[in-house]
Amino acid sequence: MSFGTNAPQGLQPVRKLDGSAWTSSLNSYQIVTTYASSMFTGDPVTIGSDGYLARGVAGSAIVGVFMGVKYTDSTGTVKFMPYWPGNPGVQTGSTVEALVLDDPNLVFTIQETNGSGAAGTPLALADRGLNANFLYTAGNTATGQSAVSLNNATEADTSSLNLKIIDLDPTPGNALGSFANWLVTVNNHLYKGGVTGI
Repeated sequence: MSFGTNAPQGLQPVRKLDGSAWTSSLNSYQIVTTYASSMFTGDPVTIGSDGYLARGVAGSAIVGVFMGVKYTDSTGTVKFMPYWPGNPGVQTGSTVEALVLDDPNLVFTIQETNGSGAAGTPLALADRGLNANFLYTAGNTATGQSAVSLNNATEADTSSLNLKIIDLDPTPGNALGSFANWLVTVNNHLYKGGVTGI
């Protein structure tokens, strides 16, 4: 993790909201075999109107964070990938299985940028408790890692914003200022009371 430099890596799990440890628990969701949008480890994802997993959209409810995928390609080879490349050519009749962190009580660390991916105006401790959207940027196809960041141009008390800002990430090397990392929870999670879905 790079602190203070423009190198977002999506939403990375840290712990539970009650302070207990994250136990690496994941749940399986299906992706339509011809779904054309890419999804990277650390990307926010949602359930589409067809019931299948889809890439999350800023300002809309999400179900969790993408953590990898298993599918059989058109040659019959089983693939375990840290990202979904978007319609890679899946064997007819087979299922695409994605792994998702869908616990609404998980706390994540995420780097802040502004709406264009630059530093913008850094968040302050006074922004704790506010909400903010994520900023989608395509991830790294070599590593499968997300490049999603917290959009520090959107912090407000608006209930539809994606992320709830909890605190500055206390990891040594992180500090207030440009490209800091923040601890967040998913604010508009599909499995939280009051969120009605897509």
